[in-house]
Amino acid sequence: MEKKLQIDKRVLVGLLITLGILVIFLLVYFFFIPRFRLSNFSSKVTIPLEAEFAFNDGDVCYGTFFHCEKVEATRSGEVDTSKLGSYTVFYNYEYESKTFLKEQIVEVVDTESPVILVSGDEPLTYCANHKGYGYEVTAQDNYDGDLTEKIISSVVGDQLIFEVEDSSGNKATLSKRAILKDDIAPSITLNGEENVFIPLNGTYVEANASATDMCDGDLTTNITVEGVVDTSVAGEYQLVYKVVDSNQNEASVTRHVYVYESSDYPSLEGKNIYLTFDDGPSAYTSKLLDILKKYNVKATFFVTDQGLTKGYDDVLKRAYDEGHTIALHSSSHNYGYIYSSVNAYFDDLSAIQAKVERITGAKSTIVRFPGGSSNTISKNYDAGCHIMSKLTKAVQAKGFRYFDWNVDSKDAGGAKTAGEVASNVINSLGNQHTYVVLQHDIKEYSVDAVETIIQFGISHGYTFQPLKMDSPRVEHSVNN
Repeated sequence: MEKKLQIDKRVLVGLLITLGILVIFLLVYFFFIPRFRLSNFSSKVTIPLEAEFAFNDGDVCYGTFFHCEKVEATRSGEVDTSKLGSYTVFYNYEYESKTFLKEQIVEVVDTESPVILVSGDEPLTYCANHKGYGYEVTAQDNYDGDLTEKIISSVVGDQLIFEVEDSSGNKATLSKRAILKDDIAPSITLNGEENVFIPLNGTYVEANASATDMCDGDLTTNITVEGVVDTSVAGEYQLVYKVVDSNQNEASVTRHVYVYESSDYPSLEGKNIYLTFDDGPSAYTSKLLDILKKYNVKATFFVTDQGLTKGYDDVLKRAYDEGHTIALHSSSHNYGYIYSSVNAYFDDLSAIQAKVERITGAKSTIVRFPGGSSNTISKNYDAGCHIMSKLTKAVQAKGFRYFDWNVDSKDAGGAKTAGEVASNVINSLGNQHTYVVLQHDIKEYSVDAVETIIQFGISHGYTFQPLKMDSPRVEHSVNN
């Protein structure tokens, strides 16, 4: 027992001696051995996006505890605070050929939440599927930019909740008072052309339509079609495409199908002149009627309802009563309107047809296109749809006949006197069966040329005729 106690004392003494030596070494190391001393330095720094980065050298000196010389750092490495990420910068301290290197990690982070904006007055409206409408919601983030496509919406009670999260995990939430409501009709669109032209006994191929709804999505399979097309009978057919959404909102669109017949009309025997006058009646039309009556010649008047024709309804009625053909030219004679679409053309044509029927009591179905069927001006207004090709077929399908001319008096351009007009017409006549002459009864000098034309025609064996629905065909080649 006594021996064991002596051994334990020796161990304890040894430990104390070792500890003493260690303490002496540490005192010498920390207080008497020169070295670099660093304080106030962070090895990892976090800064916000777009903030200004400042190098942090810390406090560094070289020496012992009792005397330590301050040391400045040489820095290297860059930090781009406009981009998220981790950057490394280095601080190199030098003193009397001795170096000390410290590395610092700089984390550029985004802590700013996106901003959600909603345009529209409360309460907002939404569908049963929680899809909203009647307002616009957007989200912008300081780093990611436009986050509108990432917005998630939900409905809680009477609130429409919008949520979005940026790439750094910052979230934004916005609540707006809302009500469940669906009063917007679906959108229905024709596939193919709105106006379709089929020759008699041709084949009609259904192109169908498509439909979408704000709330219900794709409703194409729900579309119904009213109407049929019989290509064995010439005429205009309407196909009405309808669709109804789950809240009974209805939408429809109409396709017009024109089945047209192109017939040959026999020429009359002998040499025939068809005097035609466009754009009237006017202040000179009564004088023209007197000349025609003097020689018992019947003519054709393609009338309009322009400003210069106002106040001459009685003249138009006189022309009809005296056996002349009252045909249709245009109500407005406005190229930009009438050739903007097939529907616009027929709206204009219907207006002048109604005026003629009101004055004469008869429905006219003979037409002349402003500028003729070969005009090229229509292409300036038809948005590239080749409208003259369509109209020449459509008028036939609707029961009209159109006439152009094969003798141009040039009274609308070139000729300025009665003599020039008469010469232009007379010099164009020959031994054919059919001559359709273009003149304008809004030009006094053109009216003054008529008597000379008639006298020449009668003396050279020509017969003067008004245009009828079965008159010989005189049509230009369509050029649109």
